[in-house]
Amino acid sequence: MPSPDRKITLSTCVFAPEPETCDAFVRHFETAMAAGFDGFELGITREKHIPALLEAVRRTKAPVAAVHGDVRGDWLASDPAEQRSAAEDSARYLAYFKEFAPCPIVEHYLDRYNDPAKGKNFRSVMELLLEKTEKDGFVFCMENAPYKPEHDERYPAVAEVASFVRSFGKERMFMTFDLNHGNLREDPVAACADCAGLVRHVHISDNHGIREEHLVPGTGIIDFASVMAALRRGGYSGPWNLEFSFGKGVKPSLESYRSVFRYMQSVIEKISTRIG
Repeated sequence: MPSPDRKITLSTCVFAPEPETCDAFVRHFETAMAAGFDGFELGITREKHIPALLEAVRRTKAPVAAVHGDVRGDWLASDPAEQRSAAEDSARYLAYFKEFAPCPIVEHYLDRYNDPAKGKNFRSVMELLLEKTEKDGFVFCMENAPYKPEHDERYPAVAEVASFVRSFGKERMFMTFDLNHGNLREDPVAACADCAGLVRHVHISDNHGIREEHLVPGTGIIDFASVMAALRRGGYSGPWNLEFSFGKGVKPSLESYRSVFRYMQSVIEKISTRIG
């Protein structure tokens, strides 16, 4: 088994289309592990498919590196009752995965709209969710946001997300650094310095520097070795988790998984020279 800093994990969102049965999940897990992947982030899954997903994890003994939280209800609502309902719904979803605690729970940073009131409402719901999940021991990782101005969104820099995380002053709040998102409106290498000491999880996919694309690593313009070396310098010591899409209608094969895995291995080999 490789050391933690050389592990490569995979988000189940890559399993396209989303499996609906235990046997289908098992095939994906076994194929990805045969290609070399060391574990998985359990991506957002339709609730009716969660029992099949969990059974497949147990049958294959697939290591779980993280779980992607699901924003349920209106996390941006101003009404306190709606905020409580949103936090309760999200906590109920996460309860399915409590056996994997304290693995990172990835949550989207939602203070990214041009209406500042929405940011305050988001914080209120996040505080409620922390309270409701404390007994489960989950560690939350705020994911730096993409750039989507067409949805009346602004781009919150990584430094802003880091400041949000630090403001809680709790040991259960950290960050997920998404390289795809961080390559859109700022220098991702510099952004790594802004969140040094906070990153507990990463998302890796590629783009062309304009929009969030979730391309297969190596098919866009991101200099992965430089960004990943910067994350290591900032104290990140966990696995490299891939969150991309093979493309609409593509069913991943053993060889397609192997190709991506080998590419990431080649990137990891370059990191030590960048750090040195």
